[in-house]
Amino acid sequence: MTRREKIIVSIMSATVLLGGYLYWWPVTTGGQQGVVNKSDDQALEFARNVSQKLKEDHALTMDLFTIRNAERKWEKDPFLKTGTLLSDTPQRDVPDVAAVTAGTQPDLIYTGFLEVGTRRLAIINGLEYASGEAIDGKGHYVRRIHPHQVEIGNQDKPGVIILKLMEYEAITGK
Repeated sequence: MTRREKIIVSIMSATVLLGGYLYWWPVTTGGQQGVVNKSDDQALEFARNVSQKLKEDHALTMDLFTIRNAERKWEKDPFLKTGTLLSDTPQRDVPDVAAVTAGTQPDLIYTGFLEVGTRRLAIINGLEYASGEAIDGKGHYVRRIHPHQVEIGNQDKPGVIILKLMEYEAITGK
């Protein structure tokens, strides 16, 4: 056995012996001072005092106010920098991807994708855009960025325009 193993075995043995001593050795109650048996009434009184102090605590009231405000329906989407109201954006029951005809397709080309840490950037028409940024003056903005496609939304119209990555489209044919 190496020296290290001997040290570990001796520590384990000492621990087992101490545990056996504390478990089986008779305990004397004569030396215990300061231990007071409290009745159930005192415990109930303590619980009432704690609950009263919690009711009087104004920080807890402010936390509850903040939580209730966060649970309400939001008027403005906090994740878009464009100031779009939630009433203007499509809801979940509306299909997420709308069919786009050739006449409504904007002249946008998705040519690249960058991911730096947790931030994703899409290169559209040679410029970098993050999620939520406006693309042009026609109300288009970047909704989501994926490596092979970008979802473009419009503030004025429900639905989504899907831009496929040019190289991915040429390679896969999709």
